[in-house]
Amino acid sequence: MRRMETQRLPQPVHERDVTPPAPGDLELVRGFLSLHDHEHGNPDGLPPTPESLRWWLASRGLVDAKDAIRDQDLAWALRVRDALTPKVRENMGDPRDATATEFLNGAAEETGLRVCCGCDDGSPIHVDATGVRGAVGQILGTAFLAELDGRWERFRICHDPGCASVFFDRSKNKSGKWCSMSSCGNRAKVRAFRERQAAE
Repeated sequence: MRRMETQRLPQPVHERDVTPPAPGDLELVRGFLSLHDHEHGNPDGLPPTPESLRWWLASRGLVDAKDAIRDQDLAWALRVRDALTPKVRENMGDPRDATATEFLNGAAEETGLRVCCGCDDGSPIHVDATGVRGAVGQILGTAFLAELDGRWERFRICHDPGCASVFFDRSKNKSGKWCSMSSCGNRAKVRAFRERQAAE
């Protein structure tokens, strides 16, 4: 799938993802997994709307800014996101979620996702679908390739209960806990300090 030119679009008010980006195309997957408000203290945040989903996809060159996003397109995209999340939790020790895996494989088939070796356009990922399904198919293809080459294992969910953003763990021993040490990590240190003071 050939991506459209990235478009500069007005940013929705509730898009506040300040998590450091993942390397390369994995940032596309990380951003999709973290598609919510990110307001501290509200782990769910404001749910994406058709308008904010269109903004997010268009700003990454996956759909045209004028494309209509239907409610059912949004619902399907969020089901894919929610099925990818248990696969991140597997990296953190949770058991494999067979239902989520089955749904993701079915979603990939719906988009016509296939991997191409030595294609003329240089992209290993191709999808037949267009619009939201085509865009999400591109994200799924990137996620599947990351699982094959081991990069997927670096995805984590922030340990801050008021955040829940997905981040790419760059620590050597894969022990990262916070999406950002300057925000969630710092808040955790402050909490720990206050708890020690209270105990003393």
